[in-house]
Amino acid sequence: MGDLPQWLTAVPIAHRGLHDPSAGIPENSLPAFESAIRQGFPCELDVRFSADGHLVVIHDADLARLTGLPGPVSGRTAAELRALRLSGTEHGIPRFTDVLDLVDGRVPLLVETKHAHPLDGRGIEAALLGHLRAYRGEVAVHSFDPVAVFRLRRLGIRCPLGQISGALANADPVSRALGRSLVTNFLTRPDFISFELAGLPSRAAAYWRERGRPVLAWPVGSAAQARRAHESADNIIFSGFVPSSEH
Repeated sequence: MGDLPQWLTAVPIAHRGLHDPSAGIPENSLPAFESAIRQGFPCELDVRFSADGHLVVIHDADLARLTGLPGPVSGRTAAELRALRLSGTEHGIPRFTDVLDLVDGRVPLLVETKHAHPLDGRGIEAALLGHLRAYRGEVAVHSFDPVAVFRLRRLGIRCPLGQISGALANADPVSRALGRSLVTNFLTRPDFISFELAGLPSRAAAYWRERGRPVLAWPVGSAAQARRAHESADNIIFSGFVPSSEH
């Protein structure tokens, strides 16, 4: 990858869209992405497979938190997921193609791939790249899973590719140590690092930043956190507040 696009480091990125539950705008919903578009913010979003092999846009593997119904996202078809209601609103879980059609290049997208298991991508990387080849807007892709980053690199991804890491408090000890160290970067060669704010400053993130890999801090939830993030990161992935225009 050559020079990275300016938006990736210069424009704050809306985490799961510009969502606001108090206003009836759930995370990773079409209204959240439309809201971000109106204010000119790039959108971060999550994709995973439905039961019938469509990419759908939702963070959690389980439906309970966002829909009140237990069970895995991967156990329902895309049509069934769209019919569910997010956070008690009228909005359903969109397909990735719905988001691409809505955004249509108006703002950049930062897409995170989600797997049911770290070693079981079930072709999600190939499916994602299949959609992106026909999309004309600006996109970057990142993942917690270095295997996914490796697969995307091997598949010839043409947009910026990032490794997600951080404090990783909920990971098992081995995964936490590997993730925090970013040692897999020597093999996968990501173009940028998305690093959890709770884990910054980080010697590993600083090492790669000094070698030309920008760091994006996430999730940043206030102006005070944004100021702290910019001490050791190049950009922020934000939610819960709207950054000022000078960022």
